[in-house]
Amino acid sequence: MSRVALARFVLGAAVAVCAAGAVLTIATAPVPDAPAPAPDPAAALAGLDARPEGERVVVERVVDAVTFDARLPDGGPIVRVRALGVQPPGACYGEQATSFASRVLDRRAVRLVGGPGPATDRFDRRLAAVTLDGGGDYGVLAAEAGIARAYPADAAPDAMPPIRAAQDRARLAERGVWGAPCRGASTPNEPATESAGTSRTTTSSATTTGGS
Repeated sequence: MSRVALARFVLGAAVAVCAAGAVLTIATAPVPDAPAPAPDPAAALAGLDARPEGERVVVERVVDAVTFDARLPDGGPIVRVRALGVQPPGACYGEQATSFASRVLDRRAVRLVGGPGPATDRFDRRLAAVTLDGGGDYGVLAAEAGIARAYPADAAPDAMPPIRAAQDRARLAERGVWGAPCRGASTPNEPATESAGTSRTTTSSATTTGGS
């Protein structure tokens, strides 16, 4: 082999070794983390603008277990509100229920969310689901305490299961209207298990009198 050929062979071998080393270095080098995407300014602003659901009002006066007067925001007028999903327990436990509602609601901030039905009832009360400003549905709380009964009229269907479940727990624990002396009766002298029989007896007597 001539000197020229030998020199070319040595040079080619050196180039091959260098190339192999470069490939090995690239293959074993750590891959840098991909840069995090830049935040979307519109999404960030949307997050800042997000507000809790419902209109925030302040309760001025409690009327009964499910009705209260509230002042609208920014010094607005006072409106009468009826909480959806519940109704008062009746005369047998009405006074105690109103006292409970006053302790929970009076002078407190709540949020109102309109229901699927009309905005007001025939008494011009605003109909709304009521959420305590710190969180928690008032209808569920009232049913749990036994100071209100589940009432699905005008309420959103998906709001009723937790209210009914709370009422069932109150009934089992005999809280509020479900305990003594009411035992679920609407009025002090109307036991729930005897009202239907009393009605039938009255009807029967009226029929007998009319036929004579």
